[in-house]
Amino acid sequence: MTISLTGYPLLFSRTEVCSTLVSASQRAILNDMAEYFEEKQRELALSMTAENVRYRSPQSAFEGRCICDSPEGINVVVAGPNGDGDFHHGDENTRLCWWFTGDTCLSRESYHPNQTGNSAYAQAFMTVGSTAVVTREDQ
Repeated sequence: MTISLTGYPLLFSRTEVCSTLVSASQRAILNDMAEYFEEKQRELALSMTAENVRYRSPQSAFEGRCICDSPEGINVVVAGPNGDGDFHHGDENTRLCWWFTGDTCLSRESYHPNQTGNSAYAQAFMTVGSTAVVTREDQ
């Protein structure tokens, strides 16, 4: 049995620009954070003493599928009902609900992979090669 760990893809395209609720400088910071988290998760996987632990990078699978790319593999802002789903009737309004009126809140699906992104993660796990899988032997 192999244990595969994966990192975070970049959220925002580095080549395409679009209008989001996140400023250009904030997009750069979030992408830098994704790269930082990936580096730390890769280091953690490589530090494991078990031989069956592998790290798989999602970066190449998400190329051309970030926010602002077409197709996007990561949701931008998703509105969700204040009912079955993210929130429930009677829940106190949170920062995720302040912006909308009525029974709508900011969904927790925002800035998470959509169907295209889930397929990209699957591709990262199925891809074989030095850019996708890092083992202790690759160091």
